[in-house]
Formats: sequence, C-alpha cells, structure tokens
Amino acid sequence: MFMALLLMYLKEIRSVLDLVRFLDNNPGWLRTLGLKRRVGGVEVYSVPDRTRFYRFAGRIGVDAMVEILSVIVARLMKDGVIRGRSVSLDATIISAWFTDCRIRKSEAQLKRCRHEKTKDRDASWGYDRHRDTYVYGYKVHVLLDSETALPITMTVTGAGYGENMAAGWFVAMMLKLGVRVKKFFADAGYDSYTTRLLVIEKLKAIPFIPFNPRSCAGKTKEEKMARCTKLRRRWYAKNFLRRWWVDPASKRFDREYDVRTFSEQGFSVGKGSLNLDSLMHGGMEWATLHSATTCIVMLAVANTAVQIGRPDLMRCIRCFSA
Repeated sequence: MFMALLLMYLKEIRSVLDLVRFLDNNPGWLRTLGLKRRVGGVEVYSVPDRTRFYRFAGRIGVDAMVEILSVIVARLMKDGVIRGRSVSLDATIISAWFTDCRIRKSEAQLKRCRHEKTKDRDASWGYDRHRDTYVYGYKVHVLLDSETALPITMTVTGAGYGENMAAGWFVAMMLKLGVRVKKFFADAGYDSYTTRLLVIEKLKAIPFIPFNPRSCAGKTKEEKMARCTKLRRRWYAKNFLRRWWVDPASKRFDREYDVRTFSEQGFSVGKGSLNLDSLMHGGMEWATLHSATTCIVMLAVANTAVQIGRPDLMRCIRCFSA
C-alpha cells in the first residue's frame, strides 16, 4: 500500500481515486507493488478500494511518515549522498480549500454555502511572496541539503505561521539527526537575532541570512539597510560573535549565497513534478502526510539513481516516472 502511494506521486496521479483507476487499467503494477488480499484462503492480486488507502494513510500517521523520511535521510547520509555541510531552510505555501460565501451567485447558493463546510479549519491566511497575494492554506517548511537540493526534514504549519518561529524546531532536528552543519542559508524572512544565535550556538555554523531592513529606521531603502547593517554588526560584537560575521553586502556573501539558488529548485521539483501544490484533502494531518510523501519520493528517486550508478539523475523525477 505504501509503495502504491509513492507511485501515485511519482506518476503525477492527482488523487487516490485516479490511482485506483490507474491500477484497474494497469494490472501489471499489482504484482510489482505486491497488492494482494486473501479470498477463500487463497491470496490473489487485487486493486484496493480508495477507502482502504485512506485508512492505511490514517494508520501510518504523521509521526511514522516523518520517521520514514528520517530513516531514508540517515541512509543517504551514511552512503555519502547527503553530507549536510551546507543546508538551506525555506518555506512555500500550498493552497487549501476555501469558499468565500460573500461572493454569491444566488440566494440558494449563499444558503448552501453557509450550511456546508466552506473552508479547511486547520489552514490560515498567509502572504505568498512568489504569487504576490494572500493565500489560504498551509506553509511547508523544508530543510534542504544545499549541495544536492534534497530534503533533510520538514514540517507543516498554517500559512500565517512565521518562518522564524519554525527555525528552533529545525535546529533541534539537525542535532537529533547528527547533521554537522558549517553553513546555514535562509532568506531575509529568517532575519532575527534569535535565529542567528540558535544557528551559531547550537550548530556552530555561519548564518548566511540577508538583512531585512523593514524594521530599521530610515527614509530610503539605502538608509534602512545601512542602519540595519550597523545594528547587526554591533550585536555580533556585543555577543562576542565576530568570527561568525559575514556582511551581506560583501563578495564572499554573494559567492556563498549562490548555492541557495540551486537548493531552491527543490520546491520547483516538488510543485512541478510531484504536485506538491495539489492538496486534495483537508486538515493539518493530511497536509503533512502529503508534503512528507513528496519529500520521500524525491529521496527515493535520488537513492535509486545512486544505486544504478547514475548519480547525475538524482533530481530527475521524470526520468523514473515513465
């Protein structure tokens, strides 16, 4: 059953119902996936109905799915595929179900809208910088290995949850996994003294995080940035952290930060080839299962590519989906 769910994501099958139809039309996959059931004391290959898939996913649960993700990461780290010397933390928003009852076509539609469930109660509103609009949904926070753009760990929150609020959880997970980080990359949304101090004190890594000048005084953008740089430099000196200081305006920062562009492509793979943004069920648990399965498929493809001697195909999802 678990392998069938991975196949659903690998082949860009959008729903469990479509997966059942695919297996009905391609019975050869039943033997490959080992989908059997006992009939009259004899095991026969058969297509599970969609309720069995839902019950199976519910039995796995969020904790077990994240544990599976961690086991695969540990195996890839042991094989030297993921080294974790340089990591990149980022977040993306995926849409959840929301119906605005204020936009009505008729009185009947308005009445029906009010009485039916009109939105995913676990989701929330958040501003999506890429879409340049507010989106009702979930925020998928993922820590990626900057060298391979492969996920190391992830978590899901409401879309309105701040990036900085999740940084402490990721630091704790890296310590648990034994990831020895030297460089920690994140965008300006993670610019806070708390996050920088966590990265330096707990991970002993250099935080490559651009400044966010919105909270700094100044009339122009240049004045705000100058003020922001002065305050950050003073904070590093006051806390005896000069050795961890890298000016975002320096050439070294620009050179090092280029690796983050490569790691950001992990989200492009997730949304493009694995339908990360096609959340078909409501609730935080299903959003987490959906996102974790996407990450597991990315790691499974990378592991397969290494096993067959083609590490150059580690990030090529479509190469293994045919």
